[in-house]
Amino acid sequence: MNYGICLNSIATLREEASHKSQIVSQLLFGDIFEVLEKDEEWLKVKMHFDKYEGWVSENQVSIINEEDYKQLISNPVIISGDIIQVLTDITNESSFLVSAGSTMYGVDPERFSILGNDYKYSGNLSIVDKSAAQAVNNALLFLNAPYLWGGRSALGIDCSALVQLAYKMTGINLPRDSAEQVNLGFPVHLIDEAQAGDLCFFDDFTESEEESIITHVGMLVDKNHIIHAHGKVKVDLIDHNGIFSKELKKYTHRLRIIKRV
Repeated sequence: MNYGICLNSIATLREEASHKSQIVSQLLFGDIFEVLEKDEEWLKVKMHFDKYEGWVSENQVSIINEEDYKQLISNPVIISGDIIQVLTDITNESSFLVSAGSTMYGVDPERFSILGNDYKYSGNLSIVDKSAAQAVNNALLFLNAPYLWGGRSALGIDCSALVQLAYKMTGINLPRDSAEQVNLGFPVHLIDEAQAGDLCFFDDFTESEEESIITHVGMLVDKNHIIHAHGKVKVDLIDHNGIFSKELKKYTHRLRIIKRV
């Protein structure tokens, strides 16, 4: 069985083995995966972090053997805490950008090694603090990042990736999609009982209740405000009906479920 790792800033994960196929997610620097299938220059992979599957172009990732894989996952994990930061490849005397939520391995970000290459990260690290307040602070780092279906960085991010990365940076792993995230945690029955960091799940406000499915997720900043990715990452008003857009002056998403992670 083959494994791999992303050593680029970002690698695109697609629904099918084609550059024309839609983006379903992205690998960030340090993301490890298992190779499930190969189709010419494409690899179907399953991410170690959240078990998400998709197709990635082979030239965007590095293949590793099982021994390297086991060694990497046994190392302490360091998560980048800056929204965008420079990572230096000491071995190859080059530098490139990495996004918040990228993964490094070892105990010292000033000098860590992956597959024989030495790297240096001089930015801020995520705080291993599993509090909801810290998750909110992490989400707020992404304010004004443009919306991108399948995106997982400050250059483009979707709603479920926003909450996933915000919690990843606290040391809590969430699934990739809102339809899976809604199955975690404990229900909060009333918006008045909700707290900062709680996850709110929504359906399209125009859909009938009988046909509704979870299509959107956001994180409460407080009982009256929610941060979410819709057009861009922004803070909107929320009440028992759903999200009220300040710009559009109307409700855009109907509140279905509130969960506490």
